[in-house]
Amino acid sequence: MVGFILTATPVFCQISPGKLSKAHASMEGISSCTSCHELGAKISEAKCLDCHKQLKARITLSKGYHVSKEIKGKECITCHSEHHGVNFDLNRFDEKKFNHTLTGYELKGAHKKVENCAKCHFEDHIADIKLKQNKSTFLGLDPKCISCHEDYHQKTLANDCAKCHNFEQFKPASLFKHSSTDFPLTGSHANVDCIKCHKTDIKNGKNSNSLLIFLSKIVLLAIKIHMVANLVSIVHHVIM
Repeated sequence: MVGFILTATPVFCQISPGKLSKAHASMEGISSCTSCHELGAKISEAKCLDCHKQLKARITLSKGYHVSKEIKGKECITCHSEHHGVNFDLNRFDEKKFNHTLTGYELKGAHKKVENCAKCHFEDHIADIKLKQNKSTFLGLDPKCISCHEDYHQKTLANDCAKCHNFEQFKPASLFKHSSTDFPLTGSHANVDCIKCHKTDIKNGKNSNSLLIFLSKIVLLAIKIHMVANLVSIVHHVIM
């Protein structure tokens, strides 16, 4: 009996050093050990990535934080160790000291002032349906502005927001240059406030300063001028 007690305890410890976290709770139990472990060995990196397919895809494409100089070559358990209990947080890191540039997306301007990662990293900003179900993921965000921010121009302009707006504030559009458009401002036009030509329009129940609205007015004006010119030409021809 004594021999049984002495050998039973170390065998149990080898089987399970502690409860798995909520994220891996479905793999709890002796029969599931090989889901993560190779027999007689420690954690299998390949098996980790076979489950975390979205992360594996990014690593294969050499994208994201996990291929950065700080992480590349490290074992998964270096940062994401298990068997510390059901409520253990597998994604433990200091949000204030985290170097976001290592993810491939540098935080600039107002983005840099956001202290809580969850302000940007949450399901409403994730397009992938499977990733949406993972409430603790930091994957799935698109670097395009409108994937997180409302499309103020409501599809009347291109999605390259950085051509006109900086990262400090949306208004005014400090990077916009009228000289780079098909209608450079000259003479008196150069001193006219934008709102004088680009009227605020209500679209889908919201205000929208639409360039297309302005362009349509130019087109209509051009048509009218063309019609008047033709009329004058006809009258002149009749008189002569």
